[in-house]
Amino acid sequence: MHKQSLYKRLVYQNIENALDELNAEDKGRYYICNCPECNEHEAFIYKNNTNFIQCNRENHCGERMLLQFQEKKSLHPEIGKMQETYPSLSDDQKEALTWSMRLFSFAKTGFKSEALDNGYRGLSKETARKHIVDLQNKEVAKYFFKKTSSLLGKDYSNNSWMCKRNLVFSLYDKSNILDRVLLRSSIDPTLEPKEIQLIMNPSKDTKDFFIEIPEETKTVVFSESLLDALSFREVDEHCGFIALTGASKTRQVQAYIRENKDTFTDKHILVAMDDDKAGWKATRKLVFALEKEGLGENVSLFRYSDGYQDANEFLQGNREQFTKRYLQDTNQLEQTKQNVNEISLS
Repeated sequence: MHKQSLYKRLVYQNIENALDELNAEDKGRYYICNCPECNEHEAFIYKNNTNFIQCNRENHCGERMLLQFQEKKSLHPEIGKMQETYPSLSDDQKEALTWSMRLFSFAKTGFKSEALDNGYRGLSKETARKHIVDLQNKEVAKYFFKKTSSLLGKDYSNNSWMCKRNLVFSLYDKSNILDRVLLRSSIDPTLEPKEIQLIMNPSKDTKDFFIEIPEETKTVVFSESLLDALSFREVDEHCGFIALTGASKTRQVQAYIRENKDTFTDKHILVAMDDDKAGWKATRKLVFALEKEGLGENVSLFRYSDGYQDANEFLQGNREQFTKRYLQDTNQLEQTKQNVNEISLS
């Protein structure tokens, strides 16, 4: 004990913050990290002793340090924010919600993922990792369900069918508080239904669409799922998107269009719902909402072909044709707008 007291102490809020700051990589029984002393990516933390970090460069650094965590001594800032915003949540629920957000934030870079790093559903590692979390295996999923049972109103940790759903699409509200998760499986891709949705914040009407519209974007795609939206992001890294969590869930998106008209006034709007009955119905509702706000001239519909019914299926089936079709549709809209402007000026 006396020897340990001579080690340098590093203080972090919690283990997740430490792993994130040290650029940790999951190696199974341990993490490889940046050494806080020499900054080389050769330090390690064993999972069975997360209070200790050691540099592996014995002849060059070899520093050993103690990690100290404040989590039990101070209130996490997200919990303080939730205390005011969501007073109906119990302390256990606030803690579970905060823990989930930290887990997902770290897992995007800290967890290994063969599925996401090897072209999951036609998506590059960079695109997939930014938006999807891989809980890796049934044991981690089981732990996630155990920790969040107070939020979900049910403990799914002993449900093998649920614990196979290792892929998490996390949806946040405008304050960046976790609202809901969409779960899929790469452990068993044949699971039906393919996607399960769970509300993570039971205290309010949770958001049911994804949105990401960069300032520099010229095109905003409306799609039926996040996977479809990310398929367009694969061929245009600057495109913006609004992705539903189901064809019938257009109410909140229609309200967003109405309340944020200025977001779309200088954008190309490409509506790309699925090419089926439910998708056509959603398309009509969204186009009507856009036209009602005077945005109709900005809108075009994405054209499917060769039997593809959604964007992700199209991307996987014929990436070259999918890219060509996207560029044709966006360029056609621009040409149409130019023709209208020329007619108006003549």
